[in-house]
Amino acid sequence: MSLRLRLFVSALAVILLAVLALVVLGGSALRQAGLEQLEARLCLEARRVVSPKREGRGDELRLLDDVVRKLGLEDRHQLRLERHFDGDDAAAAGGEPAGLASLSLAWRTPKALAGNGTRADPLGRCEVAAHTDAEGDWRVARNRTKAGTAWLAVNLGPLQAEWRALLWRTLGLMLPVALALAAGSAALLAQLMMGPLNRLREAMRQQRPDRLDQRLPTGQEPRELRELVEAYNTMLARLETSFHQASRFSADAAHELRTPLTVLQGRLERAIGASHGRELQAELGAMLDAVNRLSSTVRQLLLLSRADAGHLEVAHEPVDLGPVLDELVQDAALLAEHRQLEADVQAPLPVNGDLVLLRQLFNNLLSNALAYGVPGGRLSLSARRDGEAAVVRFRNDCEPLSAEARARLFQRFYRVPSTTAARREGSGLGLSLAREIARAHGGDLRLLDSPPDQVVMEVRLPQRRDR
Repeated sequence: MSLRLRLFVSALAVILLAVLALVVLGGSALRQAGLEQLEARLCLEARRVVSPKREGRGDELRLLDDVVRKLGLEDRHQLRLERHFDGDDAAAAGGEPAGLASLSLAWRTPKALAGNGTRADPLGRCEVAAHTDAEGDWRVARNRTKAGTAWLAVNLGPLQAEWRALLWRTLGLMLPVALALAAGSAALLAQLMMGPLNRLREAMRQQRPDRLDQRLPTGQEPRELRELVEAYNTMLARLETSFHQASRFSADAAHELRTPLTVLQGRLERAIGASHGRELQAELGAMLDAVNRLSSTVRQLLLLSRADAGHLEVAHEPVDLGPVLDELVQDAALLAEHRQLEADVQAPLPVNGDLVLLRQLFNNLLSNALAYGVPGGRLSLSARRDGEAAVVRFRNDCEPLSAEARARLFQRFYRVPSTTAARREGSGLGLSLAREIARAHGGDLRLLDSPPDQVVMEVRLPQRRDR
């Protein structure tokens, strides 16, 4: 799961939990407010039924129905009414005698009437209490006046069912809206959090070996990411120092070796010309071949060190790749006696570049293909135009290569394990140098997907635009 998706899911879960908590707490607060309102209305009705004007007898059922209507109850079974006038026995309504007067309850003053403090209320003192029996939960109000005492009890079961139904209806209406708002908010939050990371990623992608001196800006990023950017810049500084030291060492070593190797090569050539014994000439010739290979390696190292430093000098001159490739193919045909060499060059292929470097690029690729091809295998070269680019593709039959070997083909000094002694010759710098030359010309050298027993490489160079 990507970081963006994890941030989105986490933010969505947090927002949804917050919305659900808000709904639940809001529902609980509304329920509590409804109970307080019910207690106040119970006190009001209890005061009314114990009023001296209500001292008549035989009207309990009618009075009960009147209270049920005013409280908005469904029927009289939800209400219990009991009142007692001074000097009389208690009178009850609502089915069997409720016995409310005999209950021992924890009476308290309703919150709606708590502001009166200890002042005497001319309408009497009202108190409420909670009661539970086999029929459910009740809320009981008791009002005492000079005329007598009245008890009113309401069954909370139907009311709680209505509150729950209202809560579920509210959730059903709010949940889709809350989900949409939460998804939008979570997506916006994830985008805001990923914005600095995306900018940091793009800045890192633009880093190149020849631009290690460039640092990432830190002023616009949050403090947490600023520390990450500073650590990355510190790593870049250390990498730049190490890279320059290694590049300078390669350049210095190659430069210092060029003169002694040239002198050694000249003396070996003179020694071969002055010697008369065949065995001695053969021995000196083998030494000269080794010196020539070492000189080639030194030249390649020097070119690579210049490319690493961004100082590879490329002469941008008009070059037609057609004749260059034809000449290299003719030379390769002399060395490919046991290979099927095929060439399809669709000339002209005009480019701007350095003729010497381009010749070395394609010569390295052909030499590598000849060295690592299998006897009787096919080596094909095709060159064509593709839009604004000249594309040269090499397809070579070889021994099966593993994915690990393919991933290291452009690694310097890496040579594919081989059972042929001739293939072990070389420095392992040819492919990496060929890619650096292609990139110095504004193009690239890529390894394309192919079967395990084939290697397909493609050189893409920008074509010359005639003015």
